[in-house]
Amino acid sequence: MYQKKFYTLTQSILLATVLSSSLITSACSAESSNTPILSNQRPPTEIYKLGLAYYEGDSVPEDDDKAFELFQKATDQGYAPAKHYLGIMYYEGLGVEQNYQKAFEWIEQAANQGYANAQFDLGVMYHEGIAVEQDEIKKLEWLQQAANQGYTDAQFNLGIMYYEGIGIEQDYQKAMQWYLLAANNGSFDAQNNIGNFYEYGYGVPQDYDKAFEWYTKAAIKD
Repeated sequence: MYQKKFYTLTQSILLATVLSSSLITSACSAESSNTPILSNQRPPTEIYKLGLAYYEGDSVPEDDDKAFELFQKATDQGYAPAKHYLGIMYYEGLGVEQNYQKAFEWIEQAANQGYANAQFDLGVMYHEGIAVEQDEIKKLEWLQQAANQGYTDAQFNLGIMYYEGIGIEQDYQKAMQWYLLAANNGSFDAQNNIGNFYEYGYGVPQDYDKAFEWYTKAAIKD
C-alpha cells in the first residue's frame, strides 16, 4: 500500500497557538474602534474578550497595544486565559518588546492555574528549550495535564511521544489510545497516524481495510 507520512511533534509554539482549538474566537461584536479601555472593575472575562477582539481584529480594528493593555487588566484579576495571551504577546513581540523569559513566566502562571492551552504551550517551550532548558520529562508532564482535560493537540502529541519513545518508553498501544482520543476530537493528523498503525500493524493486528477507513477520514476535512 502507499505509505502515508507520519506527522511529528509540534515544533513551534506559534503553530500551537494557531492550532489551539479551545481559544475563544468571538468577542464584543458591537464594539467600535473608539471603545474605551475597560476598567478593572469589569469582569475579567469581559476585559479579556475585548482584548482578544483587538488582538484578532474581530469587529474592531486590530490593535496590539490595546490588546496587551486589556490582557494586562484581566491578569490583574488573576484570569488565566489573559495570562496565557500575555505570554503569547511577549513571545511574538506584539504590543510589547519581545521577551521569551516573560513569555515563559506568564504561560507558566496560566498553566499552574490549570488552563489547558497554556499547559500545552508550556510543554512545547520545554520541548524547544525556549527560555528554559530542554526537559522531556517536564514536557511530558505538561502535555499529560492538558491531554487529561481533553486538549486535542496534547493528546495527539502524546501519541507521537509514545510512538517514537521520546522521553518515555516506546509503547504502541498507549500511542494508539492517545491517537484515538485525538481522532475522536477531530484531529485529522491523528486519524492519519491511526491509518499507519493499521497498515503496518503497530500495536494492532495489521488490517488494510481499517487503514483505508482511517486514511479516508483524515482526507475528508469538512
